Amino acid sequence: MKNLLFLFAIATLSFSCKPTIIPDNLPKPLPERPKENPDKGNMTLQEAQEMENLTSEILAISKSEKCTSGSDWKTVGLGVKACGGPVSYIAYSAKIDEAKFLEKVNLYNQKSTEYNKKYNLISDCMLVMPPEKIECINGSPVFKYSSAAVQ
Repeated sequence: MKNLLFLFAIATLSFSCKPTIIPDNLPKPLPERPKENPDKGNMTLQEAQEMENLTSEILAISKSEKCTSGSDWKTVGLGVKACGGPVSYIAYSAKIDEAKFLEKVNLYNQKSTEYNKKYNLISDCMLVMPPEKIECINGSPVFKYSSAAVQ
């Protein structure tokens, strides 16, 4: 009976413990944050629309070429975390107007940094590693990472 009572106490204790940090209450990157509540660190609708338009333009340019050889593709960090480093990486073909494309990416990153400061945003500070290489699968670039980088 003592063992059963002890087992019940352990089971109750382990089910009652919940993590306080769950994905829903972690800080979100700028594109995923709610809009129109600047007092709570969220962008205005105008700022959000501007960032969404830039994102759409950047993604359209990055997907404008079909991927036939991974060696023809490069990566660039998109977005800036509040504590530094990119939010993610995107692939782009070396065949596009690289200067024009990187100008848009730099503008997006600059605005991302400005909004981080303006709204005193925080982030998870986890480093996002750049891919080791790019492979073409079904005409699209796919990032490849070494197993050592995933650990």
